Amino acid sequence: MQIKNRPEKAAVQERYSPDTTPVIQIKPVSKNEAFATLLLKQPRGVNALDTNARSVDDFDQIGTGAKFYTTCLHSDVSKFRNQHGVDIAGENERYQSRHGYSAHFTRYRLPDRNAALRIVTLINRWRAERGAASIPAVEAQHLINQFPDTTAA
Repeated sequence: MQIKNRPEKAAVQERYSPDTTPVIQIKPVSKNEAFATLLLKQPRGVNALDTNARSVDDFDQIGTGAKFYTTCLHSDVSKFRNQHGVDIAGENERYQSRHGYSAHFTRYRLPDRNAALRIVTLINRWRAERGAASIPAVEAQHLINQFPDTTAA
């Protein structure tokens, strides 16, 4: 049996041809980028009470970029200091529960604008690697200016 060439079907096929527009795939935020963003947006710093994952739901959010959770904050800080060259200050602080128990935690923060600039540079590099836009220059400068300027001292 011979198949006839039907022009009306060809026209329909042309109208519904596959879209060749490239789809830009943006990868999810990495743990490093989420931690760097948290340090940049929290000039007072963070401690284990701020970042510890407390439930299964918290663990499900790890890697989504919605919020930074970790089970070992001092290891994340050590990685940033040693592998990424970021200056992070650590200060002891006392926490007292409503029941009267006390504990000591280390609050980690960026000490100055140089450290904040280093963090912005890292964030923008990680964003570029995953296909996301960089932090706009005006916003980046605003975030950096939250930290003390130690170069004038």
